[in-house]
This record gives sequence, structure tokens and C-alpha cells, in this order.
Amino acid sequence: MIRSLFVALFFFFGPALLLFMLRNLTLLLLLRAKKKHEQVSEPEVIDITPVKKDRAPNWFYAIVIIVSLASAVTVFIHLQQTDDATIKHYVPAYVDESGNIVTGGWKGKE
Repeated sequence: MIRSLFVALFFFFGPALLLFMLRNLTLLLLLRAKKKHEQVSEPEVIDITPVKKDRAPNWFYAIVIIVSLASAVTVFIHLQQTDDATIKHYVPAYVDESGNIVTGGWKGKE
């Protein structure tokens, strides 16, 4: 259960981070193209006007949350389906009757 929760959290934050990185990469590429276009078309002028920095639009945050939640819920539900899984328990290493060391491992419950 805990492992499934951690995996689901990974699949929640993973797509969110990827979408934010994609957004930032796209913005950087657009800014680079705009700068290159401005360098070609205009002479160099020093601009000291303050720039208003806007955050991402609300629809982008909504898309990030929806994609992340869908991914996390799908993975969590998939990990909780244990119909065909056999229940196992760990058997530590031991010495059998003939004195041989038997290594530990996961054994199916009977």
C-alpha cells in the first residue's frame, strides 16, 4: 500500500514537472527566436523600462493538475489490483538438517 502510494505520488509529480519544463523550454525558445528577430531588424537600443512578469495562465495550472491526477490515480488503481498476485512472505537464511546453508528469499504462502 505504501509503495503504491509513493509510486502514485511519483506519477503525480512527474507529469507536472515535465509539463512545467516543457512550458519553460517553449518560452525560452520563443524568447530566443524573438531576440534573434529583433537583433536583425532593429539597431541596438538600451531599454531600461521595468518588465511586468506574469505567471502562467490559470488554464495551464488546471491542465497540469488534471494530467497529474489522472496519471497518479491510474497508476494507484493499477497497483492495487492484485487478483493474480500470490501472497509471499520472506524466509530468512537458515541451515537445513544436513548442515547446508539455504539462502533466504521470498516464498509463496501455502
